[in-house]
Amino acid sequence: MIQSFYTGNAGLNANKNWLSVISDNIANVNTIGFKAERVNFEDLISSSLTTFANNSPKNMEIGGGSFVGSTNKDFSQGALMNTNTPTDLALDGEGFFMVRDAQDVTYYTRAGQFRTDANGDLINLNGMKLLGWQLDDAGNIAGALGSINIPNDMPPHVTTSLALKEPTNLDAGSQLVTGVFDTSDAATYSYVNAITVYDSLGVSHEAQLYFIHTGPNQWRVFGLMDDEPIQFNVPGDPNTYDALVVEFNGVGQINRVFGYGVNTDRTITGAGTETETADLGQFTLNNTPVLPGSVVITQYSDGVNTYNVNWIDDGHGNIIDLNNNNRVIGNISYDDGSLFINQFAGNGTTETLTAGSYKTYNTAVSTNTIPPDQISIVPIPVNNPNSATLNTGGNPIQFTLNIQNMKQVESEFIFYAEQDGYAKGDLLSISVSEDGLVRGVYSNGQVKDWARIAIATFNDKEILIRKGNNLFLPNSQTYTPIIVPGGVISKIRGGFLELSNVDISREFINLITAQRAYQANARTITTSDQVLQETMNIKR
Repeated sequence: MIQSFYTGNAGLNANKNWLSVISDNIANVNTIGFKAERVNFEDLISSSLTTFANNSPKNMEIGGGSFVGSTNKDFSQGALMNTNTPTDLALDGEGFFMVRDAQDVTYYTRAGQFRTDANGDLINLNGMKLLGWQLDDAGNIAGALGSINIPNDMPPHVTTSLALKEPTNLDAGSQLVTGVFDTSDAATYSYVNAITVYDSLGVSHEAQLYFIHTGPNQWRVFGLMDDEPIQFNVPGDPNTYDALVVEFNGVGQINRVFGYGVNTDRTITGAGTETETADLGQFTLNNTPVLPGSVVITQYSDGVNTYNVNWIDDGHGNIIDLNNNNRVIGNISYDDGSLFINQFAGNGTTETLTAGSYKTYNTAVSTNTIPPDQISIVPIPVNNPNSATLNTGGNPIQFTLNIQNMKQVESEFIFYAEQDGYAKGDLLSISVSEDGLVRGVYSNGQVKDWARIAIATFNDKEILIRKGNNLFLPNSQTYTPIIVPGGVISKIRGGFLELSNVDISREFINLITAQRAYQANARTITTSDQVLQETMNIKR
């Protein structure tokens, strides 16, 4: 009789524990990434006796109630909630995010509430760092698993390559040009386009390419960087060339490229002194044509006094005074070598240019062809006192020019170029792709893949230990986790969070069942008490 009390009490305790698990599930219905628990009951045996009569077994088994033998975690997928916060992440599929605390302990979680701290690290609500792999400039995984960092700014990158992309086209039907190239005269070239490039300090400069249609299927290409001429190297040729000659075949594709026009340095001094013509501010430079952007005047004389100046040709037909806020004081006409300086006109004296330099080019043509995707330019100094803009103090600008995708057909001029330089940028936003790529968007227009998120999974998730704060730890019997990049076993949804997978309606049904089971077990105890009381009354 007494045993029935203990049997009923065992049932009370078992259902009490079930109520605790149900309560925990309901309490975490709004906990991000929470996985519900399920109770597993096991029975107790009070006594078990087997006897045999005529070789027939007779069992005498009396149960001792039940107890909670274990619980199971329900790792089924929870619903996804859109948060519009790009660093909120949800796993759509198997696996866990990996986070690491300050003591270098790695935890596993389905809760994806992340943000960036002041250092640019992705952390969760408890300050633990999200783990993954940093990427190199080519977007490949580089180095060991570690914390994910998105720099708050991006350093400048000097332009090292410039490529003309499809649908770049030179108009095969455009008029042929025969005059000497003059940037200030649009009749001496067929088309011009400018591309912004960057030096090592992130300062922007304008590279201009002038295309001159010189014959059927043949074009000449001059270049200008701000106010300095671009010159070209040809493999195996000791000379540098002032232009390129690009020849096309009969279907508009590049046939070959070679150098054109070896430049010669000319000085304005001694025998090269240039004297003004009839007090008109006009000088004629010998050995024309003059290379645009090459004229430098450092000294002139009025016959009595000598003046030191810093005047340059800006490449676009203007003479500017670098010592006077880059004021335009004259112009140059490249086709006939005439140099006009307004400051001298009608001064009543005849001025003479006594010191300076300029470059001329001839019709020399390289005998070596250049691969159209491997054209290189001569380094252009960015510490140049004879330039209005190329004096930032950065490293020389030198890049390769790839024109192999350029075509020449009967169509409008189209110009599309890509270059790999950029200025300094500040972080504007972060995004995460389905395959776990963490991207930073910067104020300089660059989008950079910085890292890839790591996802861990286990062969037996049931032996993971809950540590609170939506975290799990493997126990001593857990196999080493399988760690893969995001997108391999599950997709990562940026701007979403995984909700708890607790089913409230099911938990309420379980709650009613547990309540009734508890009440029923309580009734067995009160009934046993009443029966025992009747037994005690027999003595009366």
